[in-house]
Amino acid sequence: METYPTLRQATGVARTLSKHSSCTMVVYRVTEEKFVTAHSSDQVNGTIEAVYRDGYVVPTLLSKTR
Repeated sequence: METYPTLRQATGVARTLSKHSSCTMVVYRVTEEKFVTAHSSDQVNGTIEAVYRDGYVVPTLLSKTR
């Protein structure tokens, strides 16, 4: 798990890792200015913003709607 100050940074890392590592990555919000990128098997302690697989966002019931 890695922590980032903006959603944009966390999203970029999640997309890249999911594409190059062939894994599913989750981006979630811990506080207003703290976002975490984690593997799908890691524990989530916040609001899920998005899930990425193979470099693309995966729609899920757990993701925040925009």
